[in-house]
Amino acid sequence: MPVLPLMEPKDMEPDIRQTMEMYQEWLGDSVYSQFMAHVPELFRKFNEFYMACLNGRVESEPKELARLRLARLNSCEY
Repeated sequence: MPVLPLMEPKDMEPDIRQTMEMYQEWLGDSVYSQFMAHVPELFRKFNEFYMACLNGRVESEPKELARLRLARLNSCEY
């Protein structure tokens, strides 16, 4: 059970909701977006960074595996 409740899309700022919907379509998951929506400015900065990484030379699959590995190393159950 998360300590911080996930934000409902109807309660998100419009640009955050749009980004969350993009992640839902692309990844089939929006939990991270619903969590980060509590701090919109941080979410925007993270999204800017994430999109820059996705447009780099490394395929997205190894980057996603690295993200999951980092989460596991930090005991993050997401």
